Amino acid sequence: MGPSELKRETKDVFRGSWWCAGLFLILSFTTVSSLSGTGDATALALCGNLATFVRAAAFLVVALLSRRIVTLLEKLPLLMGVAVAMGMCFLARVAGAVILGEGSTILTAGLLAVQNGCVAVLYLAWMELYAQMDLRHGLVYLCFVHLLSAFLSFCLFPFAGALAGVALIACLPLLSVAFLRQADRATKNAPYRQGERPGAAWSISPRPLVLLGAYTLTNTFLRSFLGVEDKAFVLLGVCAAALVVLALVFRCFNTFELKALYQVSVPLLVAGAMFVLVGIPGASVAAAFCSNAAFTLFSIFITTAFCAISFRYGVNALWLFGITQAALTAGSFVGAVLSWGESLLAMPDVGLTATVAVLVVLLVALSMLLVSDRDFETTWGVTPRKDSVGAVSALEEEEQESRRCAKVAKRYGLTRREEEILLLLMRGYTLSRIASELYVAESTMKTHSRHIYRKVGVANRQELQDLLSAYPA
Repeated sequence: MGPSELKRETKDVFRGSWWCAGLFLILSFTTVSSLSGTGDATALALCGNLATFVRAAAFLVVALLSRRIVTLLEKLPLLMGVAVAMGMCFLARVAGAVILGEGSTILTAGLLAVQNGCVAVLYLAWMELYAQMDLRHGLVYLCFVHLLSAFLSFCLFPFAGALAGVALIACLPLLSVAFLRQADRATKNAPYRQGERPGAAWSISPRPLVLLGAYTLTNTFLRSFLGVEDKAFVLLGVCAAALVVLALVFRCFNTFELKALYQVSVPLLVAGAMFVLVGIPGASVAAAFCSNAAFTLFSIFITTAFCAISFRYGVNALWLFGITQAALTAGSFVGAVLSWGESLLAMPDVGLTATVAVLVVLLVALSMLLVSDRDFETTWGVTPRKDSVGAVSALEEEEQESRRCAKVAKRYGLTRREEEILLLLMRGYTLSRIASELYVAESTMKTHSRHIYRKVGVANRQELQDLLSAYPA
């Protein structure tokens, strides 16, 4: 894609709806607020851990009440109240630190807890908006969110103690609500925002939740060894990661695979762990850069993936993101507690090396065991609850069809590509459409189909369909 086409694509995505990137204001508020703390390190760690726990609990509460709440986008008084509370908590924390000094620990803990509970509510309102958008728009907006939030945080951090800087930071939540309302109005009838309406109650497999918790636990533990200056400076690493993803999305969206973000994020996080253990100049900056870039890629991947599931199948976004963000935040909480305990025990270098090594090995093992290629193409264990639907849903039918194709492929020795084609054949795709979907020549597709028929022992598609129907799902 040339520069002119790239410019046209960008204008198409943001025409009348650039407000949709307004979540960056909340992320910047959270980042700068967490980096601007002063006082005893142990007390601040306790306050931060309590706040993280409260945020995880808030996510879980909203998820449990999601069917009763229905929507947050239409509850403007609640969102305004939450935004005001966040700004007031930040101002009170700054004032308390100035007036009370070291004696403001209890006040800081309470204010951080309230602030983080409010952050969860406003974040879920934004997720509700993104979950109503198709994959392309959701992915682009989330990339811009990370890019803009990192850049704004980097710019605000030096002025976090100045009066003007404090006032601006306190206003970010209200600005975010204004962006959210405008984005909702601007995209209300847009074709890319016409996803499935939330339907039945759903359940989720423990697999993605365990992986989310393990990933954030490892990332939080590694970042605890970085200085505040490193954390602030390498926010530019987040910008770099987001820019790379944006360039790939605009240049080759039709062939871009979302799972690539996840596949790159894991080795990047491992690289960050290695830099933590290397005692050479600049190692901490490199570790922070890799850690932030890895978590950026992972965050974009996981958020976009679950938004796509909600968009396509009508999964309640408040429930889905409440559950998954609770798992993410719980992992962050455990990682923070683990690093705090390590600092109190003054663990020797050998103990630190062993701990980091165990975490990295555990993360890599879980990444291999808990995620398969099929998860990237289906719903990753998000399924309708049996007691909420009377008939087999379209989602269940797709998953049953995928399982049948996998069994036939294993039984008759089909290749991975042949299994992929078999599934598309069973969904009624023509050979020309399959060739277009897989970016191969139609003659190549005809050769693949003949190989499938010969291996399975059928003469045509109808016989193939009959064969698959005989296999249990």
